[in-house]
Amino acid sequence: MNRKSALDIAILISCTTGIILSYVYLENPMEKQVSLTILIVVGILFLILAIADAQGKERIGKYGGRRRGISEILLLGEENNVTAVWDIYGKTSVVFGKDERENQVDVNLKNTDYAGTVDGEHAVMNYSNGSWYIEDLDSENGTRLQRGGEGKKYRVSSREPCKVEKNDIIYLGLAPIKIR
Repeated sequence: MNRKSALDIAILISCTTGIILSYVYLENPMEKQVSLTILIVVGILFLILAIADAQGKERIGKYGGRRRGISEILLLGEENNVTAVWDIYGKTSVVFGKDERENQVDVNLKNTDYAGTVDGEHAVMNYSNGSWYIEDLDSENGTRLQRGGEGKKYRVSSREPCKVEKNDIIYLGLAPIKIR
């Protein structure tokens, strides 16, 4: 049981106790009615939340993002094994490249096997209207996109952002970045 479920259950128990105490000890009918109504509504709300948490339902997070959407960027090795992970949950923009003195990037590929094919600021991924889009930053070796189920790689333009979806692989030069 996670902390959210435990908290939901604790509030449910508190509401149930409050309902019993209000019913037994409040003598004024108006006070009793208001107290019971508020406690029942709050109890039902937290019962629904406890059930949703127990079933692992999707919950809206910071910035209105959904955790089931794109939340991680994975650097793949030569055998498609994961060699590095970046959490992008809650972000609205991610810059790919090599973190050098003048460049400040979110996904730093400076100390990877692919560093020679990646520019200082190679590409940017932006979140807009509920989707992520990637755009090349006029890099020397280019940015390509391979859709999750396809084998073909598409060149990403520096003038027109390209929509990115879960399980797509972005190639920054030769660096394979999986979107998850």
